[in-house]
Amino acid sequence: MSAILPGLGLTLTRRRRLGAVLLGLSVVLFVLLFWILTRGGIMHGAARLLSTRGLVFLLFVCIVGGLVWLGGILATYAETSGSRWPNRTKWMHRLFTALLCMVVGVPAAVATNYVWVTKGTLDHVFTVRYKGRDPVQHTPAAGSDPWKSVPRINMLFLGSDAGADRTGVRTDSIMVASIDTHTGDTTLVSIPRNLEHVPIPATNPLHKIYPNGFYCPNRGQGHDCLMDALWTEAGTNYPTLFPKDEKNPGLDTTREVVSDIVGMPIDYTVVIDLAGFQKLVDAMGGVYVNVPAGGIAIGGRIANGQIVPGSITGRVPAGYHKLNGYQALWYSRSRVENSDDDRTRRQRCMVNSLINQANPFTMITKFTDVMSVARQSITMDVPQDHLDAFATLVNRMKKGNMRSVNLSYPTIASGNPDFAKIRQLVKAAIDRPHTAAKPKAAKPSSTPSTSTPSSTTTKPANPISDTASSC
Repeated sequence: MSAILPGLGLTLTRRRRLGAVLLGLSVVLFVLLFWILTRGGIMHGAARLLSTRGLVFLLFVCIVGGLVWLGGILATYAETSGSRWPNRTKWMHRLFTALLCMVVGVPAAVATNYVWVTKGTLDHVFTVRYKGRDPVQHTPAAGSDPWKSVPRINMLFLGSDAGADRTGVRTDSIMVASIDTHTGDTTLVSIPRNLEHVPIPATNPLHKIYPNGFYCPNRGQGHDCLMDALWTEAGTNYPTLFPKDEKNPGLDTTREVVSDIVGMPIDYTVVIDLAGFQKLVDAMGGVYVNVPAGGIAIGGRIANGQIVPGSITGRVPAGYHKLNGYQALWYSRSRVENSDDDRTRRQRCMVNSLINQANPFTMITKFTDVMSVARQSITMDVPQDHLDAFATLVNRMKKGNMRSVNLSYPTIASGNPDFAKIRQLVKAAIDRPHTAAKPKAAKPSSTPSTSTPSSTTTKPANPISDTASSC
């Protein structure tokens, strides 16, 4: 009985008062843990326990609670052993007590290790943002509605494509999510990776090198000075221009330039390595996506304007079905047969699917896998103690509208971008009113759609659209 609930068995012995105290403390602790975990939903509970105080509380529960539990078993053993028992009976009693201690102690030790590993992982994932040039950051408050005084936040998501064959970091995917914190409406803005002449704010040290925008005609006719090379330019080529206390000038410069492009401050930034994205989708159990007719090429390489024979190694099959991490990665990044416009559209579709299909139960059951991926591949400047507030925001996003802003050609010419037009499009998308019924992505059961975006089309796409309806 003491193994089932600490102190329960002692209430039937001479040390019933000690048993009652242990039992009462255990019940209070279990009720408190259950209340924290379930108040407002499982996602909120997990977020609370992942805060700094929540992890300390879990360590206390696992270590102190486990020791108290074991102490209750041993105390019950001492009170129930008989001095006149035969040796055989005494040894059976001892072995049974040892077995119960293992049943309680091993899970407590494993749980303690999980909490400790999680704490170390989150210490690595959550980074402190450099605020030397753009200190403005909208933060949630305490209370039942943490976003009551914050009407909107803007988050930058960067897909890093660093590798052994590359110098520095290439931002293969750049996306801004502007979120209405009250309705959950989200506007996704995909920034083309090949934008030229991107403006560098005067407050950024790299502005001294590129006062008229990021462009270098003497370096491959400007094609090395694209948006996706900005991180490397600041962090690898000109790091000495930046203050010594600035740990990541490439990331900071990318964030400041994106903020200038869209005409909005960036409150938070999330960076995920593309290999980590693949593992994250696998850890989540996969993601359902509507793949266009013909499927999506896996691999592929372009030489002299043609696909190199044999370079495409497979295909993501057409139709609405669950993709694993490898397939989801190529669905999001493949462009050998399609345009950048189609690729950025698929990336927005992927974000839409991940948000709407995130299953709290699956995330909890595969928590250790998610933690392993996070430690290796994800960094963010969201304060750890604000996770509960962001759980509230994610739930609202599930109920809100998700819209997309298309900045690809011919809407925006990457070689000579109209940044004023970009800001106008972003503002127009944000100003669209909330609609009660969200558009849903089509779910073909067997025959996929016969239409697919073409890489050769010159027909202007609608620059502002509902994300789900285009998926």
